[in-house]
This record gives sequence, C-alpha cells and structure tokens, in this order.
Amino acid sequence: MTAESLPAELRRAVVRIARTPRLLVASDYDGTLAPIVDDPENARPSSESVGALRALAGLHETTAAVISGRALRDLATLSRLPSEVHLVGSHGSEFDVGFVHAIDERARALLRRLVAELEQITDDERGVMLEIKPASVAVHVRKAPRDVGARVLDAVRTGPASWDGVQVTEGKAVIELAVVATDKGRALDVLRRRVGATAALFLGDDVTDEKAFARLAGPDLGIKVGAGESIAEYRIRDTTDVATVLAFMVEQRQNWLYGGQAPAIERLSMLANERSVALVTPDAKLTWLCHPEADSAAVFADLLGGPTAGHFSIRPQRGGLPLGQRYLPGSMTVETRWSQLLITDYLDHGTEAHRTDVIRVISGAVPAVVEFAPRPEFGGVAVRLARTDDGLQVLGTSEPMVLRAPGVHFEISFDGVHESATAVVRPTDAQPVVLEFRCGTTELAEHPMPESQRRARALAYHAQW
Repeated sequence: MTAESLPAELRRAVVRIARTPRLLVASDYDGTLAPIVDDPENARPSSESVGALRALAGLHETTAAVISGRALRDLATLSRLPSEVHLVGSHGSEFDVGFVHAIDERARALLRRLVAELEQITDDERGVMLEIKPASVAVHVRKAPRDVGARVLDAVRTGPASWDGVQVTEGKAVIELAVVATDKGRALDVLRRRVGATAALFLGDDVTDEKAFARLAGPDLGIKVGAGESIAEYRIRDTTDVATVLAFMVEQRQNWLYGGQAPAIERLSMLANERSVALVTPDAKLTWLCHPEADSAAVFADLLGGPTAGHFSIRPQRGGLPLGQRYLPGSMTVETRWSQLLITDYLDHGTEAHRTDVIRVISGAVPAVVEFAPRPEFGGVAVRLARTDDGLQVLGTSEPMVLRAPGVHFEISFDGVHESATAVVRPTDAQPVVLEFRCGTTELAEHPMPESQRRARALAYHAQW
C-alpha cells in the first residue's frame, strides 16, 4: 500500500511535521504496530512498521519510541526492536529493565495483595487471563465469553480497583491495576524533554492512548488507529495503514534532512569579500557561512543539514513568495525583493583578517520576521544568546560573535540544545533596519563608517576587480 491511499489532509500533516527540527515519533504496540490477537504472546509487529521505526531511529535529530501497556521485558522480547528505538512499558511507568528494583516495599506488598485477590476473582473463569507485570496486574477477557468477561470486570471494578493506592487503566477487553502512576501522556512528555523534541507524532488505538493524545499541542500530530471515540485529529483504519504512515514519514524526513527540499545550488546567490563567502537562498535565507575563512567550520549550514544546522532568515510577516533576486551590477551584493519589502545583503570589505561581517539591510513598508539561529562548528557547540541594548551576543563558542541590531527586540527560544532568536521589525524606505552579524569580535558599538559608504565600498571592490 502506498501513501496515496492515506487521506490527503493526513499526508500534508505528515509532510509538515517531518520538517520539524527535532522529531519524536511514538507509537502504541498492540493494535498499532501489531494486530490484536487472542493470545497476547503471539502479537508480532508488522515487519514494515518495524523497518520504518528502525529507519527513523537511524536518522539524526529524530527519535523513535514505543509506549505500551505491556511489561517492558515482554515488549522488548516481542517487538525485537533495536536499542535505538526507545521502549516504555506498563503504560508509561517502565523506562528501564531495572525498574522493578525501584519500587518501594509498600508498593510491592500492595502488588502481592492485588495478585492474590485477582487470582481468586479469575479462578476457573473460562478464557480469562492474568498478566503480572513488575508494578501492575492486567486482567484480559478477550478470549472469555461475553457474560464471563462482564462479570469478571465488574468484580474487579468493585473490588481491588477501589483500593487505596491502586491506579486503574481500562482498555479493549482488559483492565489493569497498578501500584504506581501510569500515564502514556506523561511518558510522552518525559521522552519529549529527554530528546528536546520540537514536535511529536503519536499513533495509538486504545482508550489508554487518549492520555497521550491529550498531551499533543501546537505542531504535534495525533493519529487514532481503528474505530472508537478519540480526541486525535486524524484517523486511519488498521495496522497496515500504520506501516504506510511510518514509511511515508521516513521518506519525508529523509528528504527534508538530506536536502530534498533545498533549492538547487544554481539558484543560490553568493556573497563574498576578500576572504570569505556566504550563500543566500531565493527567499533571503542565509543558508551557508563559514568563519574565519571559506574553508573553516560553518556557522550557518542550513544548506546541508536544514534549519537545525543554522540559518539567518528574513521574510515578510504576511508571507508570500519573493518577486525576484538579483546581484547589483558588477558586484557580489544581493537584493531580494517582495512586494513592499527589499533585503540587501553583502559581506563587509576592509575588515581585519580575523573578522567576517555580514550586513543585511531591510527596507520597505511592511513588517518583516527575522530569525537568527547560529550553529557554530556545524551545530557541535551549544549556543546561548544574550540580549543587549544594541543586539545579541552569541555565547558558548570560542570564537566571539555578535549581532548588532539596535532597537530590535528579540524573543529567545530554546530547542533543548541551542537557543534561537526571533523578532518582528518594521522598516521604512526612509529608515531601513540594518542588521550586522559580526564574527571575530564582541564589539556591538556603531561602526564609524555609515552603512551607505560601506555598501559603496563593497560595490567598488568588485567593480574594480
């Protein structure tokens, strides 16, 4: 089955989330990766889904996980997924195999009481099965006659499920009693924080998965598998569709991470001075810059690694495609034009050998959004940004860097590893906004030469070349 069999809106949603800087893909096991079967010990995952999760786990800036109601040890045995895929058992309460030793004696005593009571309730009941886990007991009635299953579940609800300290989780033909807190939504949040995910995709089929769907927000994506009420935004039919969604996610994530969405190299414009070069996309994103020389480590490497590798973007707040881009005649100065907005970019000339200064001039009559996300050493340095009266200081790297942006108020965000800055500026033709990214200095003071003269100097250098 191909991705074309999926609803068009769902395909668009997968494409959108595949382009997030740090992606978390998490799934339930039974009924999602593996079909529901009468004997839980025979619930084997779809080979296509397993292959897709393996592929996702192998991509950089991408995490794959399975959050299941099964005991963690059983989940690992049945799924046979590699260690790169995070496994969480017991509805989100088991994150590691040594979990059983972390349960205190009071909880273990309560678990022993639960086991004894449930064994009495289910004794000689046809088709009823107990599943004893490190911190819970599940009563399965899928193979029991309907009247037997209903009687057993009622006895559990009115009996041990009402005890103090017992956490109750009900699913399809199963009720589980735990002696520790269980919540797939909490487990999803823990994973999100651990890996610094900027968006999460969760797939699940059971009522227990609704707690995970409830934690999704913003760019996150929830997909319900099968029938039944759900707060998930999208729905697919079965485990076959799950494999299709995961395979489509692998394809879209790979395309995005490895430049499938990048403009053709011949469509990029080059800025240059005596020592360095930078590349600008047709929509005015500074996508490549090395410092202090052209073959040094990259500060912005969006060209190769996408936004997580660093970029410096300017675009109209209202959106829209640029009308065009051009070099000023006889120069390496680049203009990108939208309706009522003009971005002029060049590298400053005549600077010291250890300096690289990128000058970006925003003029026009509409607001523009500025995104500043330096990632020195190809993202190997954890970047922190500090606001000052005249702009931003880049902290965490041995090479000093600043962004001079007087009067611009930046909002700083953190993705779990790096900080980025975003601002809305309101230029006019008479008073453009001038941004200067200075590498090799901590100096934020105004340059002694007006911007217009520095631009003329850059134009003259190439005209006389």
